[in-house]
Amino acid sequence: MLKTILMEIGLSEKESNFYLLIIKHDKITAGEMSKISGESRTHVYDTLNKLLKKGLISYVIMNNVKYFKAVKPEKILDYLKEKEDNIKKQKEEITKIIPEIEKLQKGFKRDDVEIEIFEGGEGIKAVMNDLLNEGKDFVTFGASSKVKDYLPEFFIERYLKIRKRKNIRAKQLFTEVHGVLKTPLSQNKKLPKEFAAPTTTAIYGNKVTIWFWLEVPRVILIKNKDLADSYKNYFNLLWNSIK
Repeated sequence: MLKTILMEIGLSEKESNFYLLIIKHDKITAGEMSKISGESRTHVYDTLNKLLKKGLISYVIMNNVKYFKAVKPEKILDYLKEKEDNIKKQKEEITKIIPEIEKLQKGFKRDDVEIEIFEGGEGIKAVMNDLLNEGKDFVTFGASSKVKDYLPEFFIERYLKIRKRKNIRAKQLFTEVHGVLKTPLSQNKKLPKEFAAPTTTAIYGNKVTIWFWLEVPRVILIKNKDLADSYKNYFNLLWNSIK
């Protein structure tokens, strides 16, 4: 629970783990943390430096040995306040330059088809957030639970919570090979295992997204109404043919 909250406010998984480890001790050395966590000293010091910059830990030197300590828990509120102030400042700066960006965009002719490529866990989050912002029901070929291999549990819980609030429903075709992320918001039908593939295709609004479950995941997002309608028609044909 504590780790989940720390990650939600912006700490990485390693930062959260080490912060909680330090809290459990009055003071602790990097070497001791390396032994407990199984991480190399290089990785330990890298994470400790990030926590020091965030102001969540401090250190003392005793007999030429550096000991790390957690600062008062109230400091977390100061950290959040600083993040909030930075976001507010960035928002103000972006608001100022939006008119200039729009002027530049007017010089380009928009294609009927827009294609974007997203990479890594953050790319997956961006597409899932785009689906939530679209706020419309969606359909999926090759639905898979593999998203859990790339994203922290708290993000998936947040995604499902917003889907429920917005009543975004789904129809999903999946195979036993990859399983499926089950939720009352989704209707699922099973395809024969011969249809199993390392990709998932999801269609929402006028967008078609193809998810590649590789070591570094990628998502191709294609924005085109005719293409999206064509995929939906093909999906409905398959869906209605399965009892």
